[in-house]
Order: sequence, then C-alpha cells, then structure tokens
Amino acid sequence: MVRPDTLRRNLAALAALVLAATALTAAATRPAARADDPGSWIPRTDITRSDLTQVPGKLAEPRDDGPHPGSATEWWYAHVMDPATKRTFIAMLFTAPVPTALIFWYPEEGQKLVLPEPALDVRAAEGPVVRSSAGDLVYDAERRAYHLSWHGLFAKGDIWFDDAVPGVTGGPIRYDGGQTMYWTSPVATSRVTGWLQPPGASRISVTGWRGYHDHNWGQFSVVDQRYSGWEWGVSHEPDGTATLLGGVVKGDGTWQGVVGRATPRGTYGCMSTIRLSEWRVSGLFSYPETTRLTCPSSLLATPEGLKGKRPGLDRSFHVVDPFILDAGLLALPESLGRTVPGSLGLIEHIRTLPSRLPRS
Repeated sequence: MVRPDTLRRNLAALAALVLAATALTAAATRPAARADDPGSWIPRTDITRSDLTQVPGKLAEPRDDGPHPGSATEWWYAHVMDPATKRTFIAMLFTAPVPTALIFWYPEEGQKLVLPEPALDVRAAEGPVVRSSAGDLVYDAERRAYHLSWHGLFAKGDIWFDDAVPGVTGGPIRYDGGQTMYWTSPVATSRVTGWLQPPGASRISVTGWRGYHDHNWGQFSVVDQRYSGWEWGVSHEPDGTATLLGGVVKGDGTWQGVVGRATPRGTYGCMSTIRLSEWRVSGLFSYPETTRLTCPSSLLATPEGLKGKRPGLDRSFHVVDPFILDAGLLALPESLGRTVPGSLGLIEHIRTLPSRLPRS
C-alpha cells in the first residue's frame, strides 16, 4: 500500500509534468547565456563525485518489460527520430503515480510541443502489453518486435520497432529517502517502419527512422526535492549502434550511473565517471553542452548477468538543440544531442529546484 506522503509526492510529480506539458516556458525559447557572460551567476556544478559501485544488470529482454505492481512511479517510453531532419516523436505511458500519457513532437521547423494525451485507463500486463485510450505499446512475439499504435487526441501513428538492438536491464540505484529506481531498455536502437500523424500535421512516413524504447519503475518520485536529479541520454549512431547513459545525481552531489554501447554483436557497459562542461545558463536552470562518460573497463551484458572484461569506454554527448521546460520544482529538458558525427539522439539533464538555486 502506498503511504499518504508518498502519494502526495507522486501527485506533485504528475502536476509538475502536466504543468510542463501545457505551457512552454520562456526558458524553452529564450537563447541561453554562457556561464561566463558578465552578469550571469556561476552555475552550480552539483556532481561532486562518481560512485562506481556496480549496480546489478543483465541484457534487456522483453520478459523484463512487464508491469511492477506497487511501484510508486512506473512508465513506458518510446521515441522515433529522423536522422535526416531531426524530427522527433516521443510517447510516454504512466501507470503510476496515476495513469496518464504524454507526447513530445519536435518538427523540422517551428515550435516544439509537449502535450498531455487524455488517458486515465493505462493498464499493463505481461507480454509485455501496455494499453490505453491514447495508445498501445505491445511486444509481438511472432514478429519479435515492439509495436506502437497511437490513437490519441493530438497524434496518431502505427510504428514497428524492427531489428532491435537491446540495451540493459538494471537496478536498483538507491538514493535519498530510501528511493529505488530500476530500468530496462529492450530497444536501445532499431530501424522503424510505419507512419505518424503529428499534432496539427498530415500523416508522414517514419520508415527508415531510428527508434528506442525503455521502461522505468520503483519506489521513487521524480519531484522529490531531496535528490538533485538525473542524467540520461541515447544516441543513434550511423553504423546501426547506440550509446546509452543513465543514472541518478544524489542530494550530496554523488553521481551513480552507467554508460553503455549497444551493437548487433553485443551490448556492454560500465559504471562511469561523469564530467559536465561548457555550461549554459537559462533563467534558474543551467545545463552542460558536453557530458563525458569514462571508465577503464566494461562488462558484457548477457541474459544471465554482466560478465567478463571488455575495453573501457570514453564517450561524450553534446547538446545540439536545447529544449528546456521549467516547472519550478523540476526542470525537464529533453534536448537533441549527438555523440559521433552523423548521430542523432536525446539527452536529459534534469534537476530539482534546490540543486539549481544560484550561489555566489
């Protein structure tokens, strides 16, 4: 049973998401200032150390992707991206803290949109199968591919994530207030087929775009003010591989997270050291243009667990088109980024309010 204080925090988290989704703040369009501009305050570099303690993990599989009843927060996330134009569509389905759905649409030109799709009936089952009045995300065992069928108020689509390269299932990461976060990324990258009708636009083909799907759950609240936030990213690279990053920044400034490489020949990764640089400032929010992840050696992800030793990783994510939604208690960026030339991806640098208050 969810405690009343946990329920209140999670409802506040949902309110923050809806607030961010229904109003594009000035910070989303105002040019960011360099951190060394005269008159700008020095951004708070809240990562003070990297915790390299190994978190349990394995190769991500569809069987890891089912529901986790009793989670304080649980969502399924999918995106498709056009490497040629950077057009991006994101769909999210939440079963907790309350059932809801969100979409993001980044057109080739014009305003980026975040919209709450009416969906109070999100339900999940083993399979995995996630269905709602806004859209469904279902794994087709015969085709061995995920199928996103979206039929919401603002967008519609029919998209298959074929030839998926899997990422990692991991967790828990444990942090402030006894919170725990788990994740799985059964589609680290894929070549998608199908069509999409974005908000306010005609139907377009997404065949040949790149696709991604992950799933987070656990006893955590995204708006809890005791932790600092998290770093997350995925980069679809031109050779058909992907680079992933994900982890939590704890309230004392400790980063604990992973960097991974998903390739057709195997998926491997490691608990990483992180370095944020080239800071930009927008309102009370500061974000790094470059996020560098390094580790001296890595492990191969297998269905039985993480095994063996592989060479180390040194990968940098670069923001190429920042998009910032500031909901007060939480700043929610979902910026276009890249790793190697010709790649395209997304990178999040999410922060709670205390971690981004200015200091001299």
